[in-house]
Amino acid sequence: MKLKHNIRKGLTLFELALVLLVLGIIIGIVYANLDISVVDKAKKLKVKQVQAKQLPILVQKYEEEVAPLNDGDSLEILTKKQEGSNWDPVDEETLKDPWNRFYVMCSDTSGRLHICSYGKDGQVGGEGENQDFYIDDKSSWPDWLK
Repeated sequence: MKLKHNIRKGLTLFELALVLLVLGIIIGIVYANLDISVVDKAKKLKVKQVQAKQLPILVQKYEEEVAPLNDGDSLEILTKKQEGSNWDPVDEETLKDPWNRFYVMCSDTSGRLHICSYGKDGQVGGEGENQDFYIDDKSSWPDWLK
């Protein structure tokens, strides 16, 4: 009498679905426990160590080589080649605030121009992460950035 041996090669559809379900649950648990503060720290470091030092220099260089910037002008203009000048366009990421919006030029109460972020909400005014600040004036920085 011959015995038939069922030799399986591979997984059934049910087994594959079960494996994917278990992996999905594991990824969900890991993602939920991921330390988001690492991302926040990186954003703060970019503002404090890179942008606070580079942006005033870039704006001054742009104004010397191309034209003065005015209240309300977006720094996005620094990413474009300017006809009749030696201006080298700047990488967009250098000119964006922690919420991925371009910094803008704005005036303080005395009329002095600053490089501004309107905070997380992108609106004038606000508190906490929504607070406006001048990248070139550390005294205006909100507590979360200090």
